[in-house]
Amino acid sequence: MVVEDSVELFVSGRLCLFGEHTDWAGEYNGRSESFVEGRTIVVGTQEGIFATARPLKEKVLRITTTDNDGKQTGPLELPLEPAELLAVARAGGFFSYVAGTAYRVCVSYDLYGGLELINHATTLPMSKGLSSSAAICVMVARAFNRVYQLHLSTRGEMELAYLGEITTPSKCGRMDQACAYGSIPVLMTFDGDILTVDRVPLSAPLHLVLVDLGAHKDTTTILRCLQRAYQQPTSELHSGLHGLLGPINLRLTGAALRAMEEGDLPQLGRLMVEAQSLFDQLAGPLCPEQLSAPALHKVLSYPPIQDLVWGGKGVGSQGDGTAQLLCRGADAQAKVCAILSSELGLGCMPLSVAANITTSSTSSSSRAPMAASDAGVAVDSGK
Repeated sequence: MVVEDSVELFVSGRLCLFGEHTDWAGEYNGRSESFVEGRTIVVGTQEGIFATARPLKEKVLRITTTDNDGKQTGPLELPLEPAELLAVARAGGFFSYVAGTAYRVCVSYDLYGGLELINHATTLPMSKGLSSSAAICVMVARAFNRVYQLHLSTRGEMELAYLGEITTPSKCGRMDQACAYGSIPVLMTFDGDILTVDRVPLSAPLHLVLVDLGAHKDTTTILRCLQRAYQQPTSELHSGLHGLLGPINLRLTGAALRAMEEGDLPQLGRLMVEAQSLFDQLAGPLCPEQLSAPALHKVLSYPPIQDLVWGGKGVGSQGDGTAQLLCRGADAQAKVCAILSSELGLGCMPLSVAANITTSSTSSSSRAPMAASDAGVAVDSGK
C-alpha cells in the first residue's frame, strides 16, 4: 500500500435546489406501488471544509477541527479499532460522524497505520441544511483514500461517507454526500438501492443567496417524523407525504430541469415557490414544531426583496436553518445580501453557479451520466 506524506483537501457543502427528502424516500422504490424513485437537483457551495491529512505510524485517528467561527477543538485521538469507533459513532455528537466514517474504512480496508487530520479552516456553517455533517464524513473518507491511495472513485468516497453517517443517530439519505462532487449542478436519482448521478445542463448562470436564518433546527427530529410517516402510511396526511415525495417531486424536478436547460430563471423561481408551498402543506403538519419555520417564511416573504428575487425556498431537511433565494442577477444578489444583513441582521452567503451550455446547444442528450473522471475534476475545481 503506497502512502502519501501529506495531502491538502477541500470538501464543499451542498445545496439541494429541489427534491429534499426524496433521497431516502426513493430507497423504498419497488417495495410497493405507492413508492416511486426519488430525484434531487443538487449543487456544491463555495463554502466548505479545508484540511491537511498525514499518515501516522500509530493506529489512531488524530483529528483537530476548526468551526466557521474560528474556534479550534482537539486534537482528539480515536483508536482505529472497530469496536471503539462504533461506540463513539453511536453516541452521537460532532465526532460521531468522524468515528462512523473511520469505522467503515477500518472494516473495509487493512490499514497498517493511522491518520492525522487537521481541519485548519471552515467556511461552511454547521447545522444549517448545507450538509456540514456529510462534508465531514466525505472529508474523512477522502483523507484515508488519498493518504493510503485506496483508489476509491468519488462515488466510492460517497458510499463510505454515507455508510459512516448512517452509523450515527443521524439517518440521512444519500443526497447529502453529493458534496463530494464539488460545485457543478447534478441530478441524483434514487431507485431502490441504485443511485445514478447526471450532470445538469444549465444555460444561464444562477445567482443565489443562502441566508443563515439565525434560528434552530433539528434535522434528526425532522427525519424521524417524516420517515415514520412515509414507511407506514396510515392517514391522509401520510398519503399526502407520499404524493409530495413521489409524483409531485417528479413533476417539479422535471420542470426545473427544463427551466435550467432553457435558461428560464423566472420559471425556476416560480417552481421554488410552488415547491415550498407544497412542502408546507403536505409535510409541515407531520412535524409542526420544526417545520412551521417562522424565520424561514419571514425571509421568503420579506417585502423589500421581492422585486430582487425570482423565488426561494427552504434548504436541506427544511426548517429554520437556511433559506435559498434565486436573485434576478448579480446586482440583485448583492442588494439582497445588503438588505437582509442590515435590516434583519442575518448572515448571507452569495452563491453563483456558472452556465455550462449555451442555449443553442441544449438538448436532452446533454444531460449525461457523470464518469469517475468527471467527478474527480468537479471535486478538484473546488480547491
